[in-house]
Amino acid sequence: MKTNILKILAFSGVIVSCSPAHTLLVKNNSGERIEFFVELKEKYPTEDLLICKELVPDEKLEHKSFIEYRKEGKCYSQKVTAVSKTSYKFNLPEEYTVNIVPNNSVYPFKNIYYFIGDKKCFVNVENGPECRQKVNKLPSLVSITEILK
Repeated sequence: MKTNILKILAFSGVIVSCSPAHTLLVKNNSGERIEFFVELKEKYPTEDLLICKELVPDEKLEHKSFIEYRKEGKCYSQKVTAVSKTSYKFNLPEEYTVNIVPNNSVYPFKNIYYFIGDKKCFVNVENGPECRQKVNKLPSLVSITEILK
């Protein structure tokens, strides 16, 4: 009996540790710099984000693209600003894309949002037309939210 339980626990650990990473990308095509707020379920481990000039269509955009962009000098790292122990904020320049949670297999977010006027717009969620965004969930574990003009 104990052997079966240990086998099940070991197998479930392998499944969890081998699960692919969810890639959450945000593209700023609004024509202006946007400030994003990220609220996490637990304390945030990241100190900076990789922000890249996006050059490929959504179908080809994934975390591997960022590795290539960095090699080509098309990216920069930006320090995040702590808001609390479980939240931070950052600015995303126009025409740039950010991978908010690189290489993390757990979806750690409570909310990710930005403001258009007084309207709070949530990332990776279909909001009303006033948020001017398009959410694209590709067949893989890639979600792309594009902020439009």
